Amino acid sequence: MYSVVDIESKANKVLLSYFESKGKTIEAPIDPIDILEYKGYSVDYVNGKYDKNTYGTLKIKDKVVEVNADISYNEGMENFTIAHEIGHIELHATNLKNSDSPMCDLTALNNDSQIEKEADIFAACILMPEDLVKEAFYQIRKSPLFLKDGFLLRLIGKKNKTKRALNFASMVIARGKFNVSKYAMINRLITLRLIKGIRYQKNRLNHESKPDMN
Repeated sequence: MYSVVDIESKANKVLLSYFESKGKTIEAPIDPIDILEYKGYSVDYVNGKYDKNTYGTLKIKDKVVEVNADISYNEGMENFTIAHEIGHIELHATNLKNSDSPMCDLTALNNDSQIEKEADIFAACILMPEDLVKEAFYQIRKSPLFLKDGFLLRLIGKKNKTKRALNFASMVIARGKFNVSKYAMINRLITLRLIKGIRYQKNRLNHESKPDMN
């Protein structure tokens, strides 16, 4: 089990190594496919192999990430799926490869499993590095955004908290040139305590990731 701090540190190390290999400083937008290939893995888009609850599968022995091409992705969803699989590579692949535990044989891991949560956190950290998110945020406003949704605000026609958070996330994404979904950005801003007064948003991908030893 990894802490959020540990996961953020591992994501930053991957970013530093990748961008140093390019002779660049860390900048957005961040291309998860290029990072995956830098790690020695490839991406394969497959049809007719998985149901629509499965977005990505990590084939550890083959060093391949399979993306379910039967699902209609937007760019943010696709990037998060691939970054999620990089999370499995960095956080879980060694244990899965060397362990005799049943974890190696699992064919369905739901979003409530610990390793899925860890891979989601990793994906957020690598696609939305803390320094870049804060830089974009503070170009828009000077202090954390506190969302209120009281009776009077609803009465005068103000948008609800989620819609206002989505609108603000769009501004941060545009300012920072991030290639993620608005929901992913909302959750990152919540984690960094830059948005307050709203609950963590459920993962709109609702994907299963299947680390596969074969």
